[in-house]
Amino acid sequence: MPTTEANGIQLWYEEQGQGDPLLFISGLGRDHLSWALVTPHFSDQRRCIVFDNRGTGQSETPPGPYSIDEMADDTAALIKDLGIGPCDVIGVSLGASVLQALAYRHPNTVKRAVFVSAFPNYTPVQEAWLDCLLALRSAGVDPVAQSIMGMPWVFTPRVLYDHEKASHQAMLGVEAAPPASDEGFAAQAAAIRTFDSRQQLHLVRAPSLVLVGAEDVLTPPEQSALMVDLMQNARLQVLPRGGHGLMAEYMDDAITAIKEFFAEARS
Repeated sequence: MPTTEANGIQLWYEEQGQGDPLLFISGLGRDHLSWALVTPHFSDQRRCIVFDNRGTGQSETPPGPYSIDEMADDTAALIKDLGIGPCDVIGVSLGASVLQALAYRHPNTVKRAVFVSAFPNYTPVQEAWLDCLLALRSAGVDPVAQSIMGMPWVFTPRVLYDHEKASHQAMLGVEAAPPASDEGFAAQAAAIRTFDSRQQLHLVRAPSLVLVGAEDVLTPPEQSALMVDLMQNARLQVLPRGGHGLMAEYMDDAITAIKEFFAEARS
């Protein structure tokens, strides 16, 4: 398994395809498998790199709490070690926070940036949501039950109306991508809770797409709009369908928007 020492820890990564490099950054508690259905849409023309953030998957889980700046430094070290910078980067949710910090802390590593279901700082509602996730884990609630409890924050009624399908999807999700350890999840949760990029976003120079679903109740479109207002070279795209799990529920729409952005930015 390919690993590299990045920022003092071992990070696991995987590559597929050839061409211009494209790096993917996963969300809270998620490992590289969260991109398994996405990368095939790009790897026919791109060198796609996925990796496990610190605290997840096959990467090291050093003692927490973590910070988003620290996770961005991990990512910058990975880019340097692989010799792929500056490169295009896509980040989702917590991954979009890591990408924000990467873009203003290490501007020479990012060629073009795509922020999906992103936010510049946490709101009281997001704080409460995170508190509940941590409480469920601390209480030892079954991972499938935890997944089902989280679904209304991630998916739209299109998925939730069919309880049999939603339950099956939750089970498959847990089986396909085992959740992060309690220690790793809590350490990442601490990072996301304290993240606030509002004073630094003006430093982001890379052409950027801020992509969000109109039905996102966890990271509402107004948070994406604020990010665009604070950045130098960004545009907002609100898809008419989709919630926080945009990349899963409306993957084709999201991928089309991302590919169009890359094509426009190149020209």
